[in-house]
Amino acid sequence: MHSSDKPKVLIVDDEPDQVELLCLQLEDDYLPIPANSGKEALDIVKDLNPDLILLDPMLPGVDGFEVCRRIKNDPASRFIPVIIISGFFEKSNKIKAVEYGADDFINKPIDRFELKTRIRSLVRLKKNYEALQESENRYKQFFNNSPAVTLLVEPGRGLIVDANDPACSYYGYTREELTAKRIFEINLMSGEKAGDLQQLISREKKGHFYSSHKLASGEIRDVEVYTNLINVKGKELLFTNVYDITASKQTEKDLVESEEKFKNLVEMAIDGIFVETDRGEILDCNNSACRMFGYTKEEMVGLTIADLVPEDFAKTLPERITAEETTGDVAVERVNKKKDGTIFPTEISTKLFKLGGEERLIAYVRDITEHKKSEEALKASEENFRALFEHTPDGILILDFEGNILSANAAVGEMVDAPLDNVIGSNIYNYLVPESGATDLEDQINVYNDRGGYLRTYKILSSNGETVWIEGLGTRIMYRNMPANIVVVRDVTVRKQAEKTLIDAKMAAEEANRTKSEFLANMSHELRTPLNSVIGFSDLIAEGTAGPLTEKQSRYIGFISVSGKNLLRIINDILDLSKAESGKMELDREEFCVGKSVDKVISTMLPQTKEKNIMLSHKPGTQALTVYADPSKFEQIMYNLLSNATKFTPEGGSINVFSEKDGEMVRVVVRDTGIGISEENLNKIFNPFIQIDSSMKRSFEGTGLGLSLVKKFVEMHGGNIRVQSKLGEGTAFTFELPASPSSGM
Repeated sequence: MHSSDKPKVLIVDDEPDQVELLCLQLEDDYLPIPANSGKEALDIVKDLNPDLILLDPMLPGVDGFEVCRRIKNDPASRFIPVIIISGFFEKSNKIKAVEYGADDFINKPIDRFELKTRIRSLVRLKKNYEALQESENRYKQFFNNSPAVTLLVEPGRGLIVDANDPACSYYGYTREELTAKRIFEINLMSGEKAGDLQQLISREKKGHFYSSHKLASGEIRDVEVYTNLINVKGKELLFTNVYDITASKQTEKDLVESEEKFKNLVEMAIDGIFVETDRGEILDCNNSACRMFGYTKEEMVGLTIADLVPEDFAKTLPERITAEETTGDVAVERVNKKKDGTIFPTEISTKLFKLGGEERLIAYVRDITEHKKSEEALKASEENFRALFEHTPDGILILDFEGNILSANAAVGEMVDAPLDNVIGSNIYNYLVPESGATDLEDQINVYNDRGGYLRTYKILSSNGETVWIEGLGTRIMYRNMPANIVVVRDVTVRKQAEKTLIDAKMAAEEANRTKSEFLANMSHELRTPLNSVIGFSDLIAEGTAGPLTEKQSRYIGFISVSGKNLLRIINDILDLSKAESGKMELDREEFCVGKSVDKVISTMLPQTKEKNIMLSHKPGTQALTVYADPSKFEQIMYNLLSNATKFTPEGGSINVFSEKDGEMVRVVVRDTGIGISEENLNKIFNPFIQIDSSMKRSFEGTGLGLSLVKKFVEMHGGNIRVQSKLGEGTAFTFELPASPSSGM
């Protein structure tokens, strides 16, 4: 574009550098005309009739507001758009600018794209005025071809008289739909505010305001509106340009939210944060800084960094601050002083930044008192470890994952009878006896790597040819920045020899026990055959099959039968115990009713309890209670417990049986009011062939097998049994068996 064709923009500012900057920003699209005073500007307006005026209100002599007023009061120049440019627009100045006729105002610093947009809009607006005056057709052409959203509105009733294509596109209506609406259907401004604005436009013949417009879709958009009162065919209409500023408003909102988030982050930070001048004066700080140093924020602001360090440290503070600034984000250590005089260590990182055009320093301060304590504790720990490492009688090795010995203490050298220098650097596999398996250790190390930790015993060969048993306990560590294993080894040769002796003795005892069980089983079997004949024939004789018996003969035969049956029961108990101990006893489990089984056993015990006038009762928790067990073994358990209770309960006593379900188990309690058991004898009662003292052997019959069998049977079912008793207060046996196949197995 030739310079003579460019719109003329008069730039009025008393600062030459500002004028020059604006000239450079506009010279591509406009013909800038500089002026440095109000008088000079008024003269240029008369001579050159510029297309737009950029006006600084702070001018010597005639100020910018007066210049604007004179231009707008002059019919020859009243339509020249005036943009007030200022670095400090207060609300009163904006109102004054509007009152004096300014078309727009922009804050410094100026965004050149916004400036060009505003200039372009106002220059176009001026051209529109000129075109409207020249020809209505030319006005129509401009109106319809304008890229800006433009409306013609009747001031009084708010009728939309016309709308250009961009307006129709923007609002989402056809021209017919849009011109059938009132501006109040689109503009969401309150009625009171709209009335005030209408009065201002009526008085000033123009207006500039911000509002929200509703589109056909229902979407609400933020807009900036420029409107001027024009005459079309003798009718005053509002020529209105609408600019969508939703994005910029959102940007402003995001900026505010971002600043608020930043402020919150600063306040919530654990570290103390300071903003300082280049002289070390504190301008601001967060709450953590106040808590750290013991000051309120009001006390802190205005202090200098020198106030927060010890006096001797303050002498070299300037040099230290300079050094800290050069480190950037790298933290340095410093000592600081609290309000109460407490000295404490800190870690500080600093960064320079611009704030309001001035250099500021932001400092992040962390109290490292606990960190220092941890360092000291770590140092002490390392010293303790070194002392332990060097002086412990156990060997300590550090191995890599291939078994190479990275480090070892003197005890290791003594174990293998080799110089420590020769041990370190060698491989642990070199010392293992082949029969213990080097690959076995490798497997153990791999297990450790996968699962964490191993404990294993190995045989090693010392340099003098002696075999040494060692036990190694290993775990993973980081050694010189690489993963490794630390293994504590101990000479367990003596223990292994003792273990071998113990194992041999155990095997001998187990063999003897097996021999005993087999002997008892064979002997019991041999005894049962003649005993069956004794019992059988004595019963036949008692029934009179061999002829009538005298009273004495009948009594003697009864003694033979009872003694034979007692002996058979003892033999059966011995056989059962032998089978249980040898693992040959099998259980035939099924679900059955606990109450019926208990009542069945009780019925067999009634003659004995009636003979001693003992009250025997059963209180089931529920009639439907079932247990998963071998019915015959369950009845044998109950018989032995009830028989034992009857034997040790004096005449007139009582025996109570209680059963209930507890989770997945069935609990049965047999409680008597018998003589009780002393505390020191409670742990003996389940041992076979044992009665608790010799006096009982004389006073009460029995072999001592019953309770031992009870315990075996209960445990074979996956249950447990316990006893509670006090001398003279009776005894309670409690056993638990699985309630179903899925429980307690």
